[in-house]
Formats: sequence, structure tokens, C-alpha cells
Amino acid sequence: MAAANAWTRERLNLTAAHLKRAATMVARGAVPGRGVEWADTGCVGLSLRIGKRSAAWYLRMDSKTVRLGAMEALGVAEARLAANRIRLRIHDGVDPAQNRSDLDLFHRAVADGEMLDLAADAAFPEVEALPTDDERRRYGPWEWRDLVDLHLAMKMPTQKARWRVQYERHLRRSAEGDMATMLVRDVTLRDLTEVRDRVADERTQSAAADTVEAVKAALTWAWEHHGPRSGLERVDYPWWKVRLNVEWASQPRDHMPSLEELARTLLLAERHRALGGTGRETGDAVLAALWATVLTGQRVGALCGTLRATTRPWADRPGWQIWTWTATEMKGGGGMRVPHGLPVPPRALEVLARFRLDPASPFLLPAAEPGASLRPNAMTQLFSRLQGKAKAARKDGRTLRPEGDLFEAHGIQPWWRHDVRRTLGTYLDGERLGGAGSAILAHRRQLAKGEKPEERELAQAITLKHYVRSQRLDLKAEGMEAWTTAVLDAYEAERAGFETREAVARP
Repeated sequence: MAAANAWTRERLNLTAAHLKRAATMVARGAVPGRGVEWADTGCVGLSLRIGKRSAAWYLRMDSKTVRLGAMEALGVAEARLAANRIRLRIHDGVDPAQNRSDLDLFHRAVADGEMLDLAADAAFPEVEALPTDDERRRYGPWEWRDLVDLHLAMKMPTQKARWRVQYERHLRRSAEGDMATMLVRDVTLRDLTEVRDRVADERTQSAAADTVEAVKAALTWAWEHHGPRSGLERVDYPWWKVRLNVEWASQPRDHMPSLEELARTLLLAERHRALGGTGRETGDAVLAALWATVLTGQRVGALCGTLRATTRPWADRPGWQIWTWTATEMKGGGGMRVPHGLPVPPRALEVLARFRLDPASPFLLPAAEPGASLRPNAMTQLFSRLQGKAKAARKDGRTLRPEGDLFEAHGIQPWWRHDVRRTLGTYLDGERLGGAGSAILAHRRQLAKGEKPEERELAQAITLKHYVRSQRLDLKAEGMEAWTTAVLDAYEAERAGFETREAVARP
């Protein structure tokens, strides 16, 4: 006898006869206690609950219980089929609301007399399990974000640190928004053109060109080496190489700032350390880098990465230092790089000593964060501030430059940090020190017709046995002394004029 407020539970291999019996119990009001629950031994988790007024099918699982429908709507076979399908869908993570909708569709199909298997297939379509990120990247097909990540993982170890950052930035711009989850095999020229145009609108044509080149490289790598996994195995020809382009080409730079313009720029950077009302000032490391660029003419990438451990006193010339860079740190034409050494005269070192730089840093030009070197774009940002260029700020704001374009106000034609090298070389050539200029700038002799690079390098290694001699330090020192004197003389002349103009301007 069932208690008045208890369920009577039994395990039965349910049949149509049990359903008929349940219907009779409900109709006659003969359901004991709160009700009867029959667990079906023919289907895991399926049960028929018979209450005082109705009976219904349920699927019991560890995590939840799902109502499958009224007993009148589903027979035993239909209930078992629905239970099995719903159990699988719950394991696959199908949304419960979707399951309810599909059960309603199943009920209608059964009521309309559809064949059971067809009704189940229509109501409960198989859900293909989504692969994990690792599975998708291992077996394919790749999404665009997979292509970006995997191409970068291959490419980055072969790049210099500064180029790694830039290349990654260019390529990741393509994986924004819906593009990130698009299958590589489904990407069209229209999609890539939209990426190109978006980057051009948000940034510059130059940035768009960089992104396009990175995208082309990534697609070509996937097509050549990972066709099946990337989904490009049926692509007969890399159409993106020809069809995806940017109407932009870099213009060769030939501007050569005068000594006066270089000196005036140094003065402006020192006198206007806080620009735009942000309260932030140009750091000593940035000013030291600007001075070092003008005084040495070295490429900013190598210069900013100069290690203190690779600078040492020059025993033969008191007060001088020799700064050195490895072949890896130097830029080399035709894929070739060689070590470089530069003698730095005392007057140049005295200028750099004025700036407070972290003596504990391993780098000669340290960044604010411990253990890091100053990034080359710090000078780019300095020039943008001096030229009055507004900057994007948080929350769609803009950092304005109320001082305006200081270059224009002081008669300086805009110049780029690399332009210093042109001025230095031309000046020393005029002083009949052209050989010293080429040596300072690490220009390399062009190969003679038929000459192989390895033969010339071997000849140099045999002939130039000592570092000082091989690096032509004495020749470089003569040029560095002449150039440093010219820069500092121009600086003093400009400073005197600066102070005179400011004195006249005061009320």
C-alpha cells in the first residue's frame, strides 16, 4: 500500500499493455499515493510517471530530468527513441530550448502518422560535435584565426625582435570580427578586400599594404605546405598573389636635413618635453636616443638595442668608447650581415651623460620597464608630437597638440630618423672623408661581377686579422670626430639664436 504522499516506483520492461493499464488507472481515479513511476528497463533513464490526472514520459539523467511528452502523444517505441536522441543532444551541449522545440516537432510528426525513423530524423537532426581548437588545427579544416596563429608560430623565430612585433601586428589586423572564425577555404577575394579597406580606413594605405603582404604570405604558406589541413587542397592556383593588391607603393626617401635642422630639432625636443596637455614628458632615454641617432648615424633598431656589455673604453684613445653590434643585430643587404664597431668620441659621450639613464639596465638606452630596451617607435612618437599630430585616445577621444607643428614654426622640413645617415655621409664626403662615412654607416662594398659573397668574406677574414684593423676604427674615428664637432657647433649656434629670439619675444 502506497503512502498518501509518496510515489510508488517500479522497474518494468514497458509495453503497450502497460500504457493501457496506466490510462485506466487515471480514468478511474485509482492512482495510489501521489502517483506511480515506472522505470523502463528497455531504455536507460526513461520512465513513465502516472499522476492523479495524467501520465507523461520523462528522461532522468544525472544532471537533469527532461519531460518528453504526454503518454497519449508517444507510444513506448516513440518515447524510447525520443529519450535516446535527447540524451545524446544533452551530452553534445544542445540548448534546452532547442530540445523542447524539437520535441514539439517530433510530437507533430508522430501525430501525423510519419514513419518513426523519419519523424526522429526530422525532429532530432544529428549534431556534429565541434572539434577543439587543438583538433581543428591538427586535422583541419582551419579557421582564419588558426592560419594566423600557426603561420606566426612558424614565422616568428626567423625574425628580428622588432620585426616580429610589426609582422604580427600586420597579420593579426586581418583576424578581427567575423573574419576570425571563417573557414580559410571559404575566404573570398571580397573578404580580403574588405580587410584591406578596413585597415586603410582605420590606419593608412601603408598599413593596409603591410597587412596585405602578411596575408599573402600566410595564405601561400598554408597552400604550399598544409593544403589538406588548411582547406586549400583544391585550390589550383594561389589567386591572392595576383588578385589582392593595394594601390600604394613606398616612395624612395632622398630628403637630407641640414645640420641646422638637426640641431634645431634637438633643441625643440629638449625645450618642449611636455606636449599636448597630457602632463607626460619626453623621457631622458628618448632624448638620449635622439642625440645618439644624430651623433652616430646608426640605424635606430640596432642603436636602441645596444648592450652596455658591448661598449668598452678604447685603450688607444683615452676618453673614447667603442660600441659594437653582432652580425645578427646588424641589417645586411642581400641577406648578409657582418659585425660592426663604432668609435664614439668624448664630446659625444659627454652629451649622452647628461641624461639620467638606469645604470642597472643591460641596455644603453633603457625603456621604462625594467630589463627592456627603448623601442624604436618611441622616436616616431616624439616626432609626431613635435609636428603637432593628434593621437587617438581612450573612449574614442583624441589627444590634441595645442602647440601646433613646431617643425613648421621653426623652419624645419619634416625628416625621418634614417635621413640622418644621408646627411652624415654627404657631410663627410664634402670633408674628403667619404671612406670614413661609409665605414661609420656600415655600407658594404658591392660584389664584383662573378664574385661570390663567401669568397670575399673569407678573403677579409684572412687579410684583416685584428679587430681594430678589420673594423677600420682609426678611419671611423676621424670621421666621427669631424661629424660630432659639426653637430655640436651647429647646436651651439642654434641655441644662441634660440635664446635671443626668446628674449626678444618676452614682454
